[in-house]
Amino acid sequence: MKKVSILVGVVVIVFGIALAMSFKSELCPYVTVSYVVSKGKVSNVQVNGTIVPGTTKVLPNNTLMFNLSDGKTQMRVIYHGILSHYQEGIPAVVVGSYYDGLFHAKEVLLKCPSKYKVMEENYSTKKVTGKV
Repeated sequence: MKKVSILVGVVVIVFGIALAMSFKSELCPYVTVSYVVSKGKVSNVQVNGTIVPGTTKVLPNNTLMFNLSDGKTQMRVIYHGILSHYQEGIPAVVVGSYYDGLFHAKEVLLKCPSKYKVMEENYSTKKVTGKV
C-alpha cells in the first residue's frame, strides 16, 4: 500500500510539472515596440502599436510588410496571410517573434476605427440633461 501511495504521488508531481511547463510555454505577454527593438530578439510576444502610414508593402503570396510604432520607436513587421479591414494609421496588435531586425507575425489583430468613430459621434451629439 505504501508503494502505491508513493507511485501515485510521483505521478501527480510529474504531471503537475509537465502541466506547468506547457502552460508557461503558451504565455504570450504584451510588450511595447520600444522594448522589442531594444532586446533585439524576442519570442512569443504580443506587441501593441499603430500601423505607420506610408510604410505598407504588399508582396506576393499574401505577404504584407508594414511598420508598427508605439510613438517612440518603429519596427518592421512581416505577415503571411489575408487581413480584412487593414488600414494604415489604426491600432494593431501583432503576435509573434522578433529577430534579424524584423517582427515575424503569426497573427495580426486590427482594431476597427470606424466602430469607435461612430460611437464617439453618437456620444458627442447627445445632450445631457437633468441632475447628475
